[in-house]
Amino acid sequence: MAEDSKRDDEAQQVEELEAELEADARDPELEEMADAVLEDELADAVLEAPSRLPLSLLLPALVLVAAIAAPLHPEGYSFALMLYAIFLRSPLEAVFTLLGFGAPFCFGALVAATAWVVGRAGEGEVSPAAQAIIRRALVVNLSFLHAHTLLLAFVLTRAGGAMMPLALLGFAVVSGFYFIYRHAQASASAFGPGGGLSLEWLVRWGATVIVALCGWLRLQVLAGVRLGWAVEVVLAACMAMTVILVRRRRE
Repeated sequence: MAEDSKRDDEAQQVEELEAELEADARDPELEEMADAVLEDELADAVLEAPSRLPLSLLLPALVLVAAIAAPLHPEGYSFALMLYAIFLRSPLEAVFTLLGFGAPFCFGALVAATAWVVGRAGEGEVSPAAQAIIRRALVVNLSFLHAHTLLLAFVLTRAGGAMMPLALLGFAVVSGFYFIYRHAQASASAFGPGGGLSLEWLVRWGATVIVALCGWLRLQVLAGVRLGWAVEVVLAACMAMTVILVRRRRE
C-alpha cells in the first residue's frame, strides 16, 4: 500500500510538472519574446549579411568612371568637358552638378575604391568601422542619385517633350521610397558600426538603378533626342556589375 501511494504521488507530481510546462509554453508573453528573437535573427541574417565584394568589380567600375570622358553630346562633348565649363563659371555649381548629374560616375569611383580595398585585403582585414564609412558614402551617393532622378522626372513631366516622362517619374518614386525603406529597416536592425545594408546590396542596387536610367535615356531616341555613346558605356559597365554580383550570390 505504501509503495502504491508513493507511486501515485510521483505520478501526480509528474502530471503537475507537465501541466506547468504546457502552461509556460502557451504563455503569450513567452511566445511573443520568442517571435521577437526569431525576427531579430532573421533581420540580422538578411540585412547584416557579410559585405563581400569581388575584386572583379574593379574593371567595370573603372570603365564607369572612364565614361565621364566619353562623348555624351552628339557633337562629341563629354560630361567632363561640360563639368569643366560649369566649373569655370561657378565652382559650387560644378560640385552640385557632379553630385547630381554625375552621380553614376561618382558611384563608379566608390565601387572601384571599395572593390580594391575589400576585395584585395579580404573582408576579415577591413574593420567594421571602415566598412561603415564606405557604406555611408555609397548611401549618400545613391541618395543623390535618387533625389536627382526624381527632380529630373518631375521637371520633364511638367515641361513635356520627353518620351515616357511619367514612367521615369513612377520609377523615381517607387525606387526612391524602396531605397529609403530598406535603409531605414537596416538601420533599425543594425547594432554597432558594422551593421546596416551590406556593401554588396548597395552596389547591386545602384548598378540596377543606373541600368534602368540608361534604358530610359535610350528611349529618347524615339523622341528625336540624340546622345553620345557614353550612355552605352555606362549601361554596359553597370550591367557587368549586376551580373558579377548576381552570379556570386548564386555560388
